[in-house]
Amino acid sequence: MWVHAVLRPAAIAMGAGLLVSSAAVAHRRAPDAAPAARTSARADSAVTAALDAFIRHEMRQKQLPAFSITLVDDQRVVWTKAYGVARFRDSTPATDRTVYRVGSVSKLFTDIAIMQLVERGALDLDAPVSRYVPDVHPTNPFRTPITLRELMAHRSGLERETPAGSYFDDAPPSLATTLHSLDATTLVYQPGTHTKYSNAGIALVGYVLERTQHQPFATYVQHAVLDKLGMTHSAFVRAPSLGGDVADALMWSYDPRTFPAPTFELGIAPAGSMYTTGPDLGRFLSALFAGGRGVNGRILRKETLDAMWRPQFAKPGETTGFGLGFALSTLDGHREIGQYFPNIDRELLPIQWPQVTRHDDQRARRQSVGAEVEQARLDRPRRSVGVYDIDVAIIGIAPVAACEFD
Repeated sequence: MWVHAVLRPAAIAMGAGLLVSSAAVAHRRAPDAAPAARTSARADSAVTAALDAFIRHEMRQKQLPAFSITLVDDQRVVWTKAYGVARFRDSTPATDRTVYRVGSVSKLFTDIAIMQLVERGALDLDAPVSRYVPDVHPTNPFRTPITLRELMAHRSGLERETPAGSYFDDAPPSLATTLHSLDATTLVYQPGTHTKYSNAGIALVGYVLERTQHQPFATYVQHAVLDKLGMTHSAFVRAPSLGGDVADALMWSYDPRTFPAPTFELGIAPAGSMYTTGPDLGRFLSALFAGGRGVNGRILRKETLDAMWRPQFAKPGETTGFGLGFALSTLDGHREIGQYFPNIDRELLPIQWPQVTRHDDQRARRQSVGAEVEQARLDRPRRSVGVYDIDVAIIGIAPVAACEFD
């Protein structure tokens, strides 16, 4: 599943992902309400028209079976739309209630649940993780213990996948059994020294939740995070509440082969098995805009989110890399905060309009759409919310996964 999450002005993604935009600016007086509303409506219309044309083009070119998008402006849903077919057998159309398994976006919710406990003093990011999960023993020849901070910043040195419980294990074990399979592995790097993206690492983070909170991981995150966000059509298991709205999905490989994506539950659920909808992810974005306040209660303090959005294990002056769960970068002079997915060829994403692509027609189209969205952003009145000046947030989800082996 393609996954990407970004904080920056006029952010757009193709694939499965979520984007938030913000930029720190000085407070300024808001313009008169009526002209501002008219200008905002024109800007919204220009953005949605550009996105609609682009999405249709990308779906045809990449043969995406379905695509759902939600455009959020702070606490307001500007636009939500679904395209294509959610179920192949009866050509059921995708709707705003279509549920997707969103892959690595799941990691953000696992990490947020951990940070809630860090806020309360119940967990220590820098303590050996063995304090909380003494039953997991990968071979560590470096004698430097792994910490939660290293796991959440992909600096643990663990292998990328667990031997059991992955996308290719059709007899999915429990989370405990999945993590115990790491006992047959050896750390690739000394903890803290190298960045290595690891599903196994975030699965271990989820296991910390399960062990310390004495309840199944999915149950805990449901009430601690998802319920507070008002994400009523989301879960880490294929719960009855999701109904029959889960989209059929495909997997791509570099062959290029396409085949049905697994529907069984994953042992590495904390790293990649959340089910959700576009509107539900919109509620998540609105909570980030609001400094961690969800519709049913606060998930995190704003200063905790700020800590998650600071680079970890960075050299002096560095502003990019991994924070705590979130990936940090810059784009066109704006800070980019999101969910990293290492398989993405970034030139396939429409957030890369100015960059040279393989085909001139693709570059021209990206630049055209980018110009329309950027102009609409500049035309729309901006309003300050705390220290952030909110522009726009867009979520795009498609039931497609990219396969990579390393």
